[in-house]
Amino acid sequence: MNLARVKLSSTGENISEMPARDKENAASAATGEHADNSKAIFCVYTLVVLYALCYQLQSPIEPFLVDKLMNSTGSDSSVVYARVKSLFSITQGFGSLAFGWLLDKYGVRIGLLLNFSACAACYYTLSITDSVEMLYLSKLPGIAMSGFLCAQTAIIKLTPPGEGRLKALGRLTTSYTIGGVVGPFLGGQLGASGDYYVGARMATYGSLICVLLSFFLPSKMDTRKPVEPAKANEKNDTESSTTWTERTRTILSLAWLFLFTKLVTSIANSMARSVQPIVLKNLGVDEATMGTIMGAQFGFGGVANAVLLAPVTRALGGHLSAVVRNCVVVMAFVYIVQALLYSEYTSVLPENGWGRQVPFLFNMMLLSIFQFSLGTTITAETSNIIPRKMQGTLMGMEHSLFAVAYMIGPNVGVHVLNHGSISGLSLACSCIFFVVLTVWLRFARVEVKSTLKEKGE
Repeated sequence: MNLARVKLSSTGENISEMPARDKENAASAATGEHADNSKAIFCVYTLVVLYALCYQLQSPIEPFLVDKLMNSTGSDSSVVYARVKSLFSITQGFGSLAFGWLLDKYGVRIGLLLNFSACAACYYTLSITDSVEMLYLSKLPGIAMSGFLCAQTAIIKLTPPGEGRLKALGRLTTSYTIGGVVGPFLGGQLGASGDYYVGARMATYGSLICVLLSFFLPSKMDTRKPVEPAKANEKNDTESSTTWTERTRTILSLAWLFLFTKLVTSIANSMARSVQPIVLKNLGVDEATMGTIMGAQFGFGGVANAVLLAPVTRALGGHLSAVVRNCVVVMAFVYIVQALLYSEYTSVLPENGWGRQVPFLFNMMLLSIFQFSLGTTITAETSNIIPRKMQGTLMGMEHSLFAVAYMIGPNVGVHVLNHGSISGLSLACSCIFFVVLTVWLRFARVEVKSTLKEKGE
């Protein structure tokens, strides 16, 4: 398979249309090389459940904790909350780039051990926080908190390309969802007692348990024989430079459109998602209800990702890029509907109460479904077209872009919310999605035509 074939895959090639030899390689990999990986994959799923649960234990309580530490509420508290979120994302942005290189050089097990050690440090510091300054300090270990990045890299190393990998990545997201459902619900219930630190203490113990579980992963996982079916990938593995700069250049040349889509849509999603606890608190939601809502949001997205992603992809003829495009379109229109519902000019909703909360909650759930599917599809497709020896760097770049989005999103989201309310924020997010759609349609078509020309078709 030549480079043109790889480019076409990144812009909508039917993944079921593999050359016969590639199909044989993938089949042999599935039945031989990967036949003994089920225990390792299950261990990765378990680690992700605990990773998400520990992280989410404190998430519904943090807005209330900021209020307590500042002894105030309102816009000042919201700004500090946004800055805390942004600081954590800044540390993760730098850390993800380093972690991608670390995974390629030292392997997934070392990455997981470092990640969960950093998690324990973060949550322990949070559990003894008694000032806003110490709250900021608790976010610094986030530079080494890249658990989902490590888990995605592990799954890619343990599965052959194609639908099997897509399903495994979907189940990985579902595993995160399980922790994401239980964590906020449990954290909200615990925080409702008035103790805003008990969740952090539990997360510290959970992270230390994960350090021990990481030793059960097979050491040979990082030295397995490559199973990429594309000859171009095998060639790139042997000929590409090992420097980070040249790896990055190669990845961008093959998958820039997907990475651009992930970055810009994540900015819009972070704007909306970061202010959701603030909006819900302003709508009268208490700690326990906040946790229940956030858990339900994870549940909706995760179920859709596990149940609907593969069937939808097959229904579209295997074109992963069509799934990306459709997710972008749907989310753009959902944000438009939300902007109209909460506009002061339409007066569709009552001033307060459940009549104002329910539409916002419904849109939260609907958006989470497509947000999960969009992220998983992009990761599945980029991992199919990037050489195996660059998979760690690729995952590091993806997570760094995600962290960059969450550096920008919280502060911008709070600013827009304070000046334009829910309607203004929703409209801004919708505009961002339409910009992404325009770029996607323009350059995806150009890439496909260029690739066909190279192939002489």
